[in-house]
Parts: sequence; C-alpha cells; structure tokens
Amino acid sequence: MFTTQDQDTRRAGARGLTRNHGAPARRLHRAAASAVCAAAVALPLISAAGAQAAASAPHALTSSWTSLKLQNGWADYGFGTAGPAVTNISGIVHLKGEIATNGTNQAPFTLPARDRPATAVFVPVDLAAGTAGQLEIAPSGVVAVIPEQSWSNAQTLTSLDGISFATSGSSFTKLTLKNGWTIGGSTSPGAAVRNISGIVHFRGLIATKGSNDVPFTLPSGFRPGHMVYVPVTLCSGNNGRLDIYPSGLVQVEAEGGTWSHAQCFTSLDGAWFAKSASLYTPLTLQNGWASYGVSTASPAVRKISGIVHLEGAMATPGTDPRAFTLPAGFRPAHYVDVSVDTDSANRAHIVIAPSGQAIVFPEGNLWNNASSFTSLDGVSFAP
Repeated sequence: MFTTQDQDTRRAGARGLTRNHGAPARRLHRAAASAVCAAAVALPLISAAGAQAAASAPHALTSSWTSLKLQNGWADYGFGTAGPAVTNISGIVHLKGEIATNGTNQAPFTLPARDRPATAVFVPVDLAAGTAGQLEIAPSGVVAVIPEQSWSNAQTLTSLDGISFATSGSSFTKLTLKNGWTIGGSTSPGAAVRNISGIVHFRGLIATKGSNDVPFTLPSGFRPGHMVYVPVTLCSGNNGRLDIYPSGLVQVEAEGGTWSHAQCFTSLDGAWFAKSASLYTPLTLQNGWASYGVSTASPAVRKISGIVHLEGAMATPGTDPRAFTLPAGFRPAHYVDVSVDTDSANRAHIVIAPSGQAIVFPEGNLWNNASSFTSLDGVSFAP
C-alpha cells in the first residue's frame, strides 16, 4: 500500500506523497471508492542531508533554462529529479526541479532579474507527503516557501515542477470583479486573464468579506468548452480551487470548506486551463481508471513550447493509483511531482516517472478523495 513513508522515494519506479485535495463534490457526485492504495515499490526516504550531498552534481539544462543558485542551506533534492531551474516563455515564467533543506530559512533562491514579477505573486507549491504549500515571490526576485501544515514538509521536499506565473499584466485582459470581491491588497494587480496558444492564464490577487463564491465571469473569448477544476493557493498557503463553467462562471472553493482562507485572499497567479481539447492527445487510462465525464474533458496531453500540459478529469472504483502512462513524446527526463485537484477541493499530487508512468497520491492517504475525482486541469511540467 502506498503510504506517506513511500513519499520521497525514487529509482525503482515511483515515489509517494500524500494528502487530500478537491473536486466538484458540491456539484458533481460519484460513488465513493475504497481508500486503500495498491502495493508500491519500497524505496529509501531521502533526507535533506542526502539532498545536500546531491547538490554538487551537475544538471544538464537546455539552453532555454537557467539553473537557479540555491542559498540559505537549501540544496537539490536529487535522486532522479531535476535541479532547480527557470525559463520565460511569452512572459510566463516556468520553474522545474525539486529541493530540500535541513534548516529553517524559508528563502531557497532569488530569481534572475528578467524572471521577476512586477508585483508580488503567490503560487501553489507541492511539498512532502503531498501537502500544500505556497511560493511567495517578491518583485526583488526573493522566493519564500510557506507550508500549509508543518515546516518539516517543506524541508523534506519542495517541488518546483509545474509552477508558473506571469511577470506582468502585459497583454492581459482585466476581469470585472463582482459580488463583493475586490483586489487583494493595495499593491496587487487586478484580476486578469490571457490566452497563449490555447492556454488561458490568470494573474492577480482577490479577496472578499462576503460569502458569495463567484468573483467574476470570464469574457466569451476565454471560456472553456467544458468544466474545468484548477488548483489555486489561498491565504497562509492553504489549498483551494477554481470551478470554471463553459458559461464563463467562476467559483472559488476552499479545501475543507474553510471559507475564511478564500476570503483572506485567493491568488489567481499560476492558475491556467486549456480552452479546448483541440490538438490534445488522448491518454489511455489504466488499472480501472476512466474518464470522469459529467461535462469534464477526457484526460489528454499536449506539448506547447516545450512544456507538457495535461487536461481532463478521471476517477476509479478501484484501489490502483497507477492511472496512465504518458506516450513517449511527452515523458519527462526525470521524476516530477505535480499538484492536482481531487474531490471537494482536496489535493493530491501525481508522480510521473521517466517511463511515463503516472501515479496518484492523495494527501493523508485519503484514497477516496482521489478515486472519486482527480482533475488534470492546470497541470504542467517541463519534460
């Protein structure tokens, strides 16, 4: 059975991290599945000390990626993962790699000048045991890791895989907030959206003192052709998600129904979805996994400007977490860990091996959350 102890393991095929995340429990319903995970390959848990030793190993980066210089006791996680690096594609900054630390300093690196945001951004980050975290990125480029739960989760593993954000609001379309929602802070930009190669990107910070969960409706040119469920980060690193309808209606959900986390602030930075399934390659689901249906897209994959993008939703009545294997052209050269949304805005992460095998690990080993609903919307990584 996959457990939290399997969490930061590699080499023989997969690694485990666990926690619960969210999907449309309030509006979409599916029969609950077993909370037992399939047998996993037992691999040694890497320590932060091991990560420190691995830091000296060079990482081959393509010319478009810049290696990040770690500081304050942070080091490469190692063990088959990529070294931390950054690239900028059409004004969207992408990160990759995994890091760890023995210390308590929350600032692992400073971004190069060209990759710094014009205003502070807050993006979700995947930590050990599948727990949620948040990267706070200042205009100075200084990055801080904020765990939702224990600092030890950030120490053990902080995955940069799949993290992205816009450096500025250039070419973004401003969104009109409603129902009591306002810009989240005096220095934050207003909520905005941009379509790049069929991917709709969000930016901005919003907040509310009320209870209405609909902050805005997307303009017609930015609406998805199907329901999408996209992870976002809330106040203090708590997890949430955007439920986005084909009508353009957007709802905010907070993990565990703790609405105060969304009220304090809901960050749109790093959130994105595919406008349609056009040009995507369907994924062949395995081991009892099937498309979720209920107005969502079937799981599929597409590579855009060298970044692999996933979309769709899936579920299973079974207990095998091995959901699919990526086709050869979409497989990473290293192990990656990416956050995904599961039932009721709970979270999980997917570990993708160089073989293409993708394994779902819900936070807290709460298998029912993942088996009931796992969304691939808003999930990307650098191969």
